[in-house]
Amino acid sequence: MNAPLLWFIVGVAFFLAELMTPAMVLLFFGVGAWASALAALLGMDLAWQIITFICISLLTLFFLRRRLRAVFGGRARNVASESCNGHDEEHCAPHPLTGRQGILSKPLRPGEVGEVSIDGSFWRAVAHEKIAEGSPVRILGAEPDDALVLRVQPVVKS
Repeated sequence: MNAPLLWFIVGVAFFLAELMTPAMVLLFFGVGAWASALAALLGMDLAWQIITFICISLLTLFFLRRRLRAVFGGRARNVASESCNGHDEEHCAPHPLTGRQGILSKPLRPGEVGEVSIDGSFWRAVAHEKIAEGSPVRILGAEPDDALVLRVQPVVKS
């Protein structure tokens, strides 16, 4: 069996093992193995292939693991939105719908969960003040402990 094919198979084995044990470690060794397969295709000898495997595996592990775990673990954070008005940042996590407008389909009272409609989708929502059903609201972000509950405020008409 030739070296590039062997390194490729080792990389696939690491990727499959990562699927069975989602620790976000074996993935980087699979990347290192595929980099070594490329090195073998370029005609480098076995010593350089092993060095490539070790260096690429460790570099990707150290520089990408934390970021990828945050993304795939659901803990990725963007910069806090300016719509949180500074004083409410700890209660307002970034969300893809931040800044959008919706209509309340269920009334909101402080401490209770209501419902907001955004482009035909219904989301649970909370607010610091009482807001009547049918009122337009702006999304400030999500609750820090539950990204499926949106924090809203009434839209101020000018």
